[in-house]
Amino acid sequence: MTMNGRQLLKSVKGFTIAEMATMLTVTTIVAGVVAPSVQDYISEARFTRAFRDTHAIATAVSRFEGDVLGQSNKDRGWGTFDLLVGAGAVPTVGAGGDPAWVAPLGSAKVGALDDQLVTNAVGYSAFPRQTNWIRGWHRPYIEAGIGPDPWGNRYATNVRALSSGASCTVVVSAGPNGQIETAFQGAAIVAGGDDLVALIAPAR
Repeated sequence: MTMNGRQLLKSVKGFTIAEMATMLTVTTIVAGVVAPSVQDYISEARFTRAFRDTHAIATAVSRFEGDVLGQSNKDRGWGTFDLLVGAGAVPTVGAGGDPAWVAPLGSAKVGALDDQLVTNAVGYSAFPRQTNWIRGWHRPYIEAGIGPDPWGNRYATNVRALSSGASCTVVVSAGPNGQIETAFQGAAIVAGGDDLVALIAPAR
């Protein structure tokens, strides 16, 4: 026995409406369960990446500084800056933070991490130069340019006291709230708020 067009349509319509109601219920339940898990996974992945980035930058800055220590005061050299920053939006200052973190790139005391670590735009003498404790610039210290953190803000490194050893030197990501809540300098800097911080050992 065969169905005519009208009978087939009624059968399909009836089945589809019942199925759609069931599927809509199931989809709503699944979405309610899965969505928070996906959001948690994305959030965790962002924190992991920012943690790795801040520590990679800290390691690169430490190696770079050891190589060009004697050239730190070269024109636009790292010793002439308080702050070195990557690409990205400028975060705001939150409770416990310091306006020094958000000074604009290009101002007298703020330079680009890429110029120092990736391109040697400053023109440090090349490695090996080992007279007067000067070894020389001989990498890029980070292979790719330093882009924004996972929330679109720039990574920032205070280099004011890197050679003096007077205080901790740190690399900071402002974290998901986009506010730097960490002190700029101090004897024992700890991350404020949801900031991610990597310490750099002072030169010896």
